[in-house]
Amino acid sequence: MKIVILGAGRRGTELASHLIEEKNDVVIVDSSKQAVDAALSKLDCLGITGNATDITVLRNAGCADSDVVIAVTESDEINLIACGMVKSSFPKVKTLATIRSLSYSGLKTGLLGIDYIVNPNNEASRNIRDIIQTGIFGGAYSFSNTSLLLFNYHIKKGSRLDGKSVMEARKALNVDFVIAAIERQHQGIVPEGSTLLQAGDTLSIVTDETNLDKLLQAAGNKQEKIHKIALVGATRLCETLLASFSKRERSGITLFESDSALCEEAASQFPEILVINADVTNEGTLEEEHVNAFDLLISLTDDDELNVITASYAKRIGVRHSVALVKNNNNYVRLARHLDLDIVVSTIQATVDSIIQLLRGDNISSSHSLFGGKFEVSEFLMTKASKLTGKHLHEINMKQKGIVAGITTADGKSFIPNGDTLIKEGDRLLVTYNHYGTAFIQDLFVKAIQ
Repeated sequence: MKIVILGAGRRGTELASHLIEEKNDVVIVDSSKQAVDAALSKLDCLGITGNATDITVLRNAGCADSDVVIAVTESDEINLIACGMVKSSFPKVKTLATIRSLSYSGLKTGLLGIDYIVNPNNEASRNIRDIIQTGIFGGAYSFSNTSLLLFNYHIKKGSRLDGKSVMEARKALNVDFVIAAIERQHQGIVPEGSTLLQAGDTLSIVTDETNLDKLLQAAGNKQEKIHKIALVGATRLCETLLASFSKRERSGITLFESDSALCEEAASQFPEILVINADVTNEGTLEEEHVNAFDLLISLTDDDELNVITASYAKRIGVRHSVALVKNNNNYVRLARHLDLDIVVSTIQATVDSIIQLLRGDNISSSHSLFGGKFEVSEFLMTKASKLTGKHLHEINMKQKGIVAGITTADGKSFIPNGDTLIKEGDRLLVTYNHYGTAFIQDLFVKAIQ
């Protein structure tokens, strides 16, 4: 595809990187020459300096003959206007806008010519909800049409899995699951049955949610039940997250915020929560408020460094689990384990995941990045027209680029497949694949349907 990205910030650059690796033709546009130059120093694409709401700039960027225009600038208004201008001038071009303000949350796709709307706060909030609901603090992902769940599991020294092959691990744990991907020393591995697991590996495991607790116990861990939650920072994302909880769930939540006006606003909007007007950066604040009694602390301020420091310190004083939000610096995601954080949630990565899923096509209902983009996991719908329908899994040569980790049938039954599993019309295949194999996987699972 030919894709024009409006905005050369971190979201635009991360998105462009994904799309370029998939052999798409990308043009990036930003009003800042410095931002464009910085993006071009990392990316193999064209860059144009100019205002995204200037029709001449949009024409020069090639919007007229592009497949899709994606507006990811830091301004909701510019994103909305730019998409409207593209649609009115070039009606056949698909448009996608990211918007963060809750005041726009009621907008419907199609308004102002926008085909798709992605709210970064909603996407990050959904990720945090998955973590809380599953009780897994290494990263957990649910999917829209299946009871299958993917979660990351870190092998520690002395673990039951240390030194075992993938095949031996499956037999030893005696639970239905599949190891779909492995990260080892910052490298991604597509596992085979003979692949040896070792301490320090992070495994992406797929299982049915009904087997989750049994699997974790067999591996020497357990599913964590979360009752008391501390939130830090009355931000937009915090508001989105609180709105996603039921009134009963909110009764176990305490919010810390240094701005008294924001405290009053949060207390009025969510009367079930306890709001404490306190600055967590002041010495002794967290100890005085007995934060160590909480099951989970989530730092959601607009300051990445403050979130990381707060979440890390919370673990040191006794909080069972901590989560930090990052909005600008994805490097913290890789450093999480070294900083004693359970997980770092990136709004950039959550937004890119959502956009990538929309670009994949109607036959992909879910898509997530794993291990900082080294792998992806997607849910593919098999139709009657697919050349894979009617084949057994062992007949599909994936060239060691990916694994079919789970299948959900048309009647909603989810299971872990084996080589003899027959692919049927209406099946949804959960496939993990390394990022460099994306073009091959797309050709195999997507183009086969179109």
